[in-house]
Amino acid sequence: MDYKEEADSIARRAYDLYKSTDWKVSKSPKDVKVFYKKSTEFDGHIYRAECVIDSPPEKVIRYILPCPRGLRGKWDKAVKESEVIEKIDEDLIVGRSATHSVAMGLISSRDFVDLITVRKYPEERTISTNSRSIQRKDCPPRDGFVRGINYHGGTFCTAVEGDPNSCHVVNIVQTDLSGMLPTSVVESALPASLIDFFHDLDTALKDHNMNGF
Repeated sequence: MDYKEEADSIARRAYDLYKSTDWKVSKSPKDVKVFYKKSTEFDGHIYRAECVIDSPPEKVIRYILPCPRGLRGKWDKAVKESEVIEKIDEDLIVGRSATHSVAMGLISSRDFVDLITVRKYPEERTISTNSRSIQRKDCPPRDGFVRGINYHGGTFCTAVEGDPNSCHVVNIVQTDLSGMLPTSVVESALPASLIDFFHDLDTALKDHNMNGF
């Protein structure tokens, strides 16, 4: 696989989702808006969550990327493991992440192997991480985890005009959790996890102990 060519494709697909407007509103708290629509890549939904974070885009991206490239594994309560498998260049990595079980154990721990690329759109004051799951011979499924698949998605951080220390963050995910899971469980768990993600991210960004990393 040509990773750089694949990264360009991932970034284009994620950007198209970011700019799309055919989203339906999901129930969500006032501080985080959640939307969804049918995926064209698997038999499930794409979810989009967005809110304003009191930190600049560059800092938010650093907190989102996996360790050691970023700080994701140090604050995200949903993440059990986070590591960089291969660094292709400064803005392109292969990462493996694993999640804790959720929904009172109905959804067991999952792991994912993703190609992750960072992109900048200066004319839009936006920085993004874009990703999609890939297969690697050196990262086979592990005991204790169900191998999930992340289809095209990304997190887009746009500086708020007039306030460079705040940004509008949009997180787009379309995840196939695999396994024999009831649709109702998945469609409840994924939006809730997106809301928790933003709340945990906001708390971590405000944590002065984290700022030393």
